[in-house]
Amino acid sequence: MSSKGLFVVLEGIDGTGKTTLAANLAQRLAAEGNEVRLTAEPTDGRIGSLLREGVTDDPRAEALLFAADRACHTAEISKLVSSGVTVICDRYYASTLAYQAAAGAADMKWLRAMNDAVISRPDVTILLDADPELCSGRIDSRGERSRFEKLEYQKRVRENYLTIAAEDGFSVIDAGRGPDEVLEDAWRIIIGLRDSNASV
Repeated sequence: MSSKGLFVVLEGIDGTGKTTLAANLAQRLAAEGNEVRLTAEPTDGRIGSLLREGVTDDPRAEALLFAADRACHTAEISKLVSSGVTVICDRYYASTLAYQAAAGAADMKWLRAMNDAVISRPDVTILLDADPELCSGRIDSRGERSRFEKLEYQKRVRENYLTIAAEDGFSVIDAGRGPDEVLEDAWRIIIGLRDSNASV
């Protein structure tokens, strides 16, 4: 790869396999000699920890906390990418747009404006798309659901994601298949991006 690393984001509703894909991509990239860092949002930092603890029930306040957590996270990601590290991030700004809009926190325009002030544009965002009912079955196998994992809510989130993907030019992968097939599709996207950057 080039001296500058890649910033890769994985998005999708709960149960689409983002965490599995992130680990598989990181393993394959590392096997080719690339330095890779896995990360996720909300982060394990102070603000991210507050979000994980459910510090507020106010959706607008929660959206603002996500943006604050993302601002700190983006600064860390930018340093890593500039130093040649490829960063694979499980969720980024599109999660706030898709989830908070579905929760009625605010309209998409307000959420976009707030996030545009703090984000760096990823080199690629891959949306893992799958039927919410299929994902619901996967979630059930994990145990207790979070408040974000209710089926009707996930259906609204999926529609938001597809709209955002079309507007922002995300790569969309059918995540209703097995992890090996999803990995191969994602790997082709990463290879294409790498080759494109190498020729610049």
